[in-house]
Amino acid sequence: MSLPVAAENDTGYDRDEWGPHNSGLCRGAVGSPDPYTGTPIDTCNVDHVVALLEAHESGGWAWSGSEKQRFSQDPINHVASRACVNQSKGGDDIFEWSDTDIASSSACGGYRVTAAGRCLLAQVTVAVKSAWNLAVDQSEADALSRTLSACGDQAPGFSAEDPATTATTPPTTTAAPAGECVIAGKTAAQYDAVSGIGEALSARLVDAQPFSSRLDLEAVRGIGPVKAEAVWSHFCGG
Repeated sequence: MSLPVAAENDTGYDRDEWGPHNSGLCRGAVGSPDPYTGTPIDTCNVDHVVALLEAHESGGWAWSGSEKQRFSQDPINHVASRACVNQSKGGDDIFEWSDTDIASSSACGGYRVTAAGRCLLAQVTVAVKSAWNLAVDQSEADALSRTLSACGDQAPGFSAEDPATTATTPPTTTAAPAGECVIAGKTAAQYDAVSGIGEALSARLVDAQPFSSRLDLEAVRGIGPVKAEAVWSHFCGG
């Protein structure tokens, strides 16, 4: 398993775009151990292990509204947690979230994240970011490696060359020379008709168009050279 390394894009986040999580995890969770600190849950929150802000910064900024809402509702990214622990974690990743954040909370002061809690955070982070093609920054990659090595887990590989790193940099397009093909104004259904594209990639292509070259298409997260060639050939004839 390999995760791309890229700088975070920390602009443009709007929590309202991600919608509710629609999880019933907190029913019956009061009194059970908080997964991060081991302390009993008094007031329960559903925590996004990979926070919505972190997902935005790691590539989710480029998603359509429906894709952001699907991420928010993904059950593999949900745990029932103490409200004060969830609030102290906020939008932090594993590197950014420290015991100081919990200690500074009057409701949670004095508690620490356990070794098991750190392992859970690292394991779920890797699983979620891999499933959703999200990137990690270098500090997060280092923290994940350190944590997982202490959990008895094999640390994931990290690569700055992975094509998914383009998700954290807004794609750019250049004007096409006269007479060359430009793909613009296409609908999701038209992109979905291209072999291998599918609903999720179609939505991204609609949001990212126009495209004046195969390289423009490759800059869309999840497309890559093979799918870029398929889209270009479909609309521009090879």
